[in-house]
Amino acid sequence: MPSLDVIRAATAKLHDGPPLVAVFTATTGIGPYTAKELAKAFASSGSKLRVYIVGRNAERAEALCKDGRQLSPGSDWQYVPAKNLALINEVDDICAEIRRREERAPFQGGPARVDLLYMSHCWPVLKKREDTSEGLDTFLSTTYYSRIRFIMQLEPLLTASPSAHVISIYAGNFEDPIKPGQQPIGLPPPEEYGVGGVRKYTSFMKVFMFETLAEKHAGHISFTYVYPGLVDGPAFYVESNTPLWFRWLWPVIKVVLGWYMTSAEDCGQVMLFLATPTFPAQGTASESGNQQVARSTKGEVGGGSYATGHRAEWKEKGTSFEKHRQPDTAKKVWDHTMEVIDRVVAGRDTGAPRVPMDILIQAGGPVELGAGYSARGTLRTWAKKQMTTSGPISRGTLEEQYNHSHALPYGRADLITVSSASVEARDARR
Repeated sequence: MPSLDVIRAATAKLHDGPPLVAVFTATTGIGPYTAKELAKAFASSGSKLRVYIVGRNAERAEALCKDGRQLSPGSDWQYVPAKNLALINEVDDICAEIRRREERAPFQGGPARVDLLYMSHCWPVLKKREDTSEGLDTFLSTTYYSRIRFIMQLEPLLTASPSAHVISIYAGNFEDPIKPGQQPIGLPPPEEYGVGGVRKYTSFMKVFMFETLAEKHAGHISFTYVYPGLVDGPAFYVESNTPLWFRWLWPVIKVVLGWYMTSAEDCGQVMLFLATPTFPAQGTASESGNQQVARSTKGEVGGGSYATGHRAEWKEKGTSFEKHRQPDTAKKVWDHTMEVIDRVVAGRDTGAPRVPMDILIQAGGPVELGAGYSARGTLRTWAKKQMTTSGPISRGTLEEQYNHSHALPYGRADLITVSSASVEARDARR
């Protein structure tokens, strides 16, 4: 585990390198903590730093940009407005805007690029489950799907960097128990859904996805998945984010767990450390002097894909999810991820109605699974029976029951019949 002295010494050298363009996907919490530490690192070299702050709250974003300019005089801080980062289409629009700004005014005479991408946007973990208008679970989308989409859409800018770093902040070193033969890919089933279930599925998919991306972008982009620790922040006090009982209890929890909690400054320093040569792109590692190089989730020194804890510690031996690795696991994760994103994008402009599934069932109409996607026949019969015995069921439950392994393109009004063994689709475009 690197000491804080080692971490601070490494981050202090960032300004010695080439100019940096950074993107942060939050206006509160760990993202801003990291952005401020980045500004401090460039206090004497502000002209070498450009930062994009992506988020919903314009007031907080502008305040952060103002702080950044004061901490690193001469630096360029820009706000990119967002409404809902759980939406794939919203991510596409934001990335297009960043690309447009970079291409219009490349930083410091270099190519249009992004050197650092920090993703910390997340659905409040204690908030009630919701689906997005695109048919994805909001929690899982913010921790996984929309973050992968950010990487995909910013790929041209990331590969233009001489040494890009992608950092996803959530539960990096967690490996929750997995049943024999189980591969946590997709949406957790109802009996597993919750903070732990989403964490397990997110971590499993992200580790293998990052390994694939690290290999694809060997020599260019480093990918790190990190657990930031327990860090106090405004999100714990926002009424819309947490139930009343938690807001009352949190001050007590802070006192009890004070020894374990990470300060905002230390957290920001650790997150910034992940953008140093300790975490290089695959095939670019070079250990010299006191410069230690991290081991990847595949157990390779400088392997390009990393999973760390709140002090940037990594596994010294073995691989992540060692007992659950199969030769085709990474391919399964990749195929699933691309399939989910592709079907959302395919339904972008269909103009299909988005009516809550339970209303459609009660009305005896087709059951909507996503944009332009409907289901009839025995699937509707099953759903109506479930509602009679168990009450309302969510679209996610229905998809998990019958469509988890049979994802079909959104943007089509397919008729679906469900048998005990398979899902068959008959094209019935209207």
